[in-house]
Amino acid sequence: MSLFNFFKKSKIIINQPEKQNATTSSDRNLNVLESFKSKLTEIGYQVEWHSQYLALMVNSDLEIGATIVDVPGAHPSLIQLIISASHYKYFPNGIIEYVVGIATSLQDRINAALDNYINSIFLTIIDGFSDSHNPELDFMTIGNGNEILWHPKLGNLMTQGQWGELPLNEIFFNLLNDKITHQLTLNKINWLKIYISQKANGEIIGECLFNNEPWEAALNTITNYASGWDMIGEFKGLKQFIVFRRCDAYD
Repeated sequence: MSLFNFFKKSKIIINQPEKQNATTSSDRNLNVLESFKSKLTEIGYQVEWHSQYLALMVNSDLEIGATIVDVPGAHPSLIQLIISASHYKYFPNGIIEYVVGIATSLQDRINAALDNYINSIFLTIIDGFSDSHNPELDFMTIGNGNEILWHPKLGNLMTQGQWGELPLNEIFFNLLNDKITHQLTLNKINWLKIYISQKANGEIIGECLFNNEPWEAALNTITNYASGWDMIGEFKGLKQFIVFRRCDAYD
């Protein structure tokens, strides 16, 4: 069952939710969405409550749901959210992401997790709705015998742990560009999520998802890249979200 099917199980009408103490699971999830709505409104987006279930509508067509994940044994200062962004035309099954927030109070943990999501995923999704582009990153593919121009939209390269010199924001795009051209579908929007980390003992953990599906060839490439890191602490990691938009002129 998809995350959005989970959100749609309980049909409710939301007008203006009353503020309440976040003591139950449903209360806490409502608090997450209220906080999300406030943050997006503050940075200029039109955000409304969905009329049928607990979700947000951003700029009338991007549907966002979020829920707190209960992780047994998790540190009390940590919260994990699962967030899905769905568009009826471009990605109806949703772009699913897990994010964490670390802070002392519950509200600060929620805010930290939402800021993480906004800066790493949300802004890149929004950029994917625009035909703006960086010509230095654009590339061509062949689809159904026709040339297609693609506009990569690189999200912020998010870092974890201790780093000396930070990698370029284009590091993953440069490592995978020869493989990306063979992975793209003819859909207007494709997307790539990358996570890679290494512990001081050499253990490497990573994930590459292309259009929500595991991409083993890409994971092998970035795992090999991470194996060459100089470790100056106990842990370091990188995370990035990339959207590939087919140029409007090639629709």
